[in-house]
Amino acid sequence: MDRREFLAKSGFSAGVVGAGVLTTGAAALQAQDYSDYSKDPRPDVAEGSCTAGSLDGPIFVRPPMVAGPSGDAITILQPIERTATGYLEYAIEGGDWQRVDALQAGMKRLAEHVLKFRLPPLPPGKTIRYRTTATTIGWVKVRQFYHGEVKSGQPQTSEERSFRTLDPHADSTTFAVWNDTHENDETLARLRSLTETTKPDFLLWNGDQSNDCHFENAMAEQFICPTGAAIADRWPLAYVRGNHECRGPAAWSLAEFTGSPDDLFYYGFRSGPLAALVMDTGEDKADNSPYYGGTAAYTQMQATQSKWLQSAVQEEWFRTAPHKVLFCHIPLWFDHPRIPNNPFHGHEVCRNFWKKTLVDAGVKLVVSGHTHDYLWMPATESQPIAQLVGGAPNPKYATHITGKATKDELTIQMSNLDGKVLAEFAMGKS
Repeated sequence: MDRREFLAKSGFSAGVVGAGVLTTGAAALQAQDYSDYSKDPRPDVAEGSCTAGSLDGPIFVRPPMVAGPSGDAITILQPIERTATGYLEYAIEGGDWQRVDALQAGMKRLAEHVLKFRLPPLPPGKTIRYRTTATTIGWVKVRQFYHGEVKSGQPQTSEERSFRTLDPHADSTTFAVWNDTHENDETLARLRSLTETTKPDFLLWNGDQSNDCHFENAMAEQFICPTGAAIADRWPLAYVRGNHECRGPAAWSLAEFTGSPDDLFYYGFRSGPLAALVMDTGEDKADNSPYYGGTAAYTQMQATQSKWLQSAVQEEWFRTAPHKVLFCHIPLWFDHPRIPNNPFHGHEVCRNFWKKTLVDAGVKLVVSGHTHDYLWMPATESQPIAQLVGGAPNPKYATHITGKATKDELTIQMSNLDGKVLAEFAMGKS
């Protein structure tokens, strides 16, 4: 039964509502009649033009990112310059290539800005080689058919790169921490140079990578390859969301450009003697603030994290670690001697939800940012966990934090971009 016959036998006298106008009877049938294929709905578009997607051309211009950071939760994010589909290949040490497809409801993933691949669990402490192959996909107008037919370009393969997976059983580990870079090109370039020198086991980017998330076509450079350069293609990144990543119409797409486990912004991992907790402090104002237009529900999220935290600290990977550290963007405490009459004293909601569990679990240090003014805060009676606060986006006040954990000691150094040491300390086992 064709559509006209179906409508007639069904007794419909009204058509569908389209563009706010209700059509009836024969007018509705005429408006919905697509059987006249001789008519060109877009005569202004030339035959052979791409009406969606992309035609053949360079796909790989910018470098990828390895995120996770633990070996059982690795995601590789590959920025692309054209709409494309593709697959990733990886090899463990000198082994054979193995293929990973990003699938969605029976289709290979099609993306405009980044191809995102979740790898299966990888063995600890191994070198992983990887590369991506992609093909452009576009729809081309054919005669009067505006949507036309799908056209694929020639396959292109990125250069081969490699990284080393974290080893929970290693005798030691090293790491670097950035925070509040806010798209400052000079600060990012200098931090990248310092990190290249230290060659850490992992890099942790502790929030406010951006000023806001407004355009998806800008987010690859905000979060994967700032200024077009690689920051975590040879070691994994531990991603921390800041409050500025909660802002803007594209904030809901953030997970497409980051690679945290299960696309959540709170998780934990082990690297050598270090057990790291990453938690999401959300925004810095109350949920009912008019600044959020009714979109904020961070208190509920922080309560959910509290339950997750209570469970996570009971797991063996965490309990048996000599050193336990929390990384979060907004400080849980803040009392700055250089800022008199400062009304901000840390994230009270998160502190109230998480403090008891953190203390009972033996967490010895919180590393955060947000305030744009560095500060070392040793533990006190009212602040039972020591806290290190990183610096600002301005190169003059930016900081580079490095850490090394052995079975007996955790050493931390915070320096400015000129190498001047701003804070340095060592901690024993938890």
